[in-house]
Formats: sequence, C-alpha cells, structure tokens
Amino acid sequence: MAATDSRSGDATYYALRPRTPVRAWAIAGLTLVAGVAAVLAGWPEPRNVALVVVGALLAVAGLALAITTVIFMRTRTLHITLSPDGYEVLGPGYHKSGAWIDVDAVSATPDGSRLVIARGRVDRTFIQAPGGQLDDQMRAIADDIARRMRSLER
Repeated sequence: MAATDSRSGDATYYALRPRTPVRAWAIAGLTLVAGVAAVLAGWPEPRNVALVVVGALLAVAGLALAITTVIFMRTRTLHITLSPDGYEVLGPGYHKSGAWIDVDAVSATPDGSRLVIARGRVDRTFIQAPGGQLDDQMRAIADDIARRMRSLER
C-alpha cells in the first residue's frame, strides 16, 4: 500500500507482507478445538486422565501454532520507502538504502516478482514479492522506481 503519490515528488511507503497462512490457521484452530473438546470430555472422570492430558497437549499445540503464525506474519514483512532522493528497504535481517543518483541499473526477473537495484560492481538491493508471485503492489513498486529513475535522466 502506497502512502502517497510519487508523482508529486513525495516519499512512498510499501509493505510487502507474506500471504496469510490459511492452512496453519486451520490446523491451529482444529487442534485447539479438538484439545478443548477432549479435556471437557474426560474432565469429570478420574479414569480419563489420559484423555485430559492428550486434550491439554493438543490445546497447547494449537495455541502455540497460532502464536507462531502471528509472529511469522509480523516479522516477515518487507518495508520499502521510496523518496525523491533515494530508497530504503527493511526486512527480517535485511537493511539496504541508497541514493537514486548512485544507482547504475534496476532490473527485474522475467516474471516481475523480483527487483534488483544495482549500485556499483557489487552492491545489490533485492525486493521480492511475497510467495514469489507478481501482484499489483509489486507492479506499483516497479512503476514507482521506473518513474523516479526517469526523472533523474531529465
């Protein structure tokens, strides 16, 4: 999602978030419900201790998977800020920034799911679409970078 329009010369912000892990949410929910049901089914009877223990373990596993899914979604977001002067890309264990004037080339993979900003012989900044699939937000980032690079040529 772009915060502002780059044609006005303002900075734009994009957040590339991974796709919602629907399967993980479904497994977490089913495991949690099954665990709670097992605990409730075996609770009043002292001879059903094994059922209560298994149910409690299932409920804890479902809750742990749900928490892990939330953490994954929050920590795997790639933050991209494009300003008139330069760019900044922040992600999990990744921080690159630079000035447009220093950029030698910008290229994309044939499917458009990955952008590479090249500065000098070695320095590269990578922007990859979540899940490796081209989407509207990745197109918007590519168009925004192209506009900014064209404005430097004038």
